Amino acid sequence: MLAMPDIGAGLFFIAAGMAGLWFGRGYALGSLAQMGPGFFPKVISAVLIGIGVTVAIRARHSEAADLFGNWPWRALVLIPAALILFGLFVPTFGIIPATLSLIILSGYASREARFGELLVLAVALTAFSILVFVYGLGLGFRILPWD
Repeated sequence: MLAMPDIGAGLFFIAAGMAGLWFGRGYALGSLAQMGPGFFPKVISAVLIGIGVTVAIRARHSEAADLFGNWPWRALVLIPAALILFGLFVPTFGIIPATLSLIILSGYASREARFGELLVLAVALTAFSILVFVYGLGLGFRILPWD
């Protein structure tokens, strides 16, 4: 019996790898001693294709109980919503509210999420993001809306 979710995942990995090869086709590969700008994208794309083929082949030998599997609807809605909000919040409200909302909202994609744990994680990752991207790399992100 075919495990359709695994087939879908395998095809997704293959498609992502093929897209990476397509978009990176204009970059020079280089050599192992002097890697060009296309080396890393092409290697990662090839790895993705290999993973996709492996997952799709293993799906053929899987004993799936449900033909289409159980879809994690909560995660499928909350994670893209959190990413969209992050993209909207960064230029408008700054990196602190954007990162806090991203981590807390996407954390609720899991049924085991607890607000206190998510808040501690969000504060720590927000501080880390500010240190790395604003102060370390000098990127021009607003930290708060009034900056």
